[in-house]
Amino acid sequence: MSFVIEFFTNNFSTCIWLAVIILAMIPTLESKIAIPFAMNSGLWGSSALPAWQAFLFAFIGSLIPCVVSMLVTRKIKSKTTGFIANTIKKRYSIKSLLIEREKSYFKKYLTLATFVALPLPLTGIWAGSILAGLSDLSLKNCFFAIAIGAFVSCCIVTLLCTIFVNSLGALLMISLFIIILFVVIELAVDLIKPLIKKGSKQ
Repeated sequence: MSFVIEFFTNNFSTCIWLAVIILAMIPTLESKIAIPFAMNSGLWGSSALPAWQAFLFAFIGSLIPCVVSMLVTRKIKSKTTGFIANTIKKRYSIKSLLIEREKSYFKKYLTLATFVALPLPLTGIWAGSILAGLSDLSLKNCFFAIAIGAFVSCCIVTLLCTIFVNSLGALLMISLFIIILFVVIELAVDLIKPLIKKGSKQ
């Protein structure tokens, strides 16, 4: 992560807004890292972006890959035998289940928006777009749901960065801890699931 930060600070000092847009487009990082990166005066000094600009450029950047990832995922789903799509879906099994179990279409889109709105690792626009592509929902409606979720997520991160000034280091450490926690939980679920199925059959 330090290499990424150093790369952007060394090469985008005259156009911080572009660095923010590019960072927001990167999976996992997205606005969760792009906004504190833009507002950090320890990195940029007096050139650090104000909150509203950091919010705007991160929001725009995070939405750019949304449509592409949805279309590519939907194409994979429709043009393959199902193995690739099912493999991807299995990876997102817990998240996709949250959407699929809702009977109301409004609740499905609301669940998708909520999933994207949570500024946590393994959530966000990339994950939400993949889930949308794997589902049978309207991609147009999914885009609006994801955009609303991204807006809320950017608001939350911007507010946190306004309260905790120059919080990039702290957010990185928190994000790393949560990533490890989520990975451990997902691994535990993957290990326990076969045991539960085996027990239910007996």
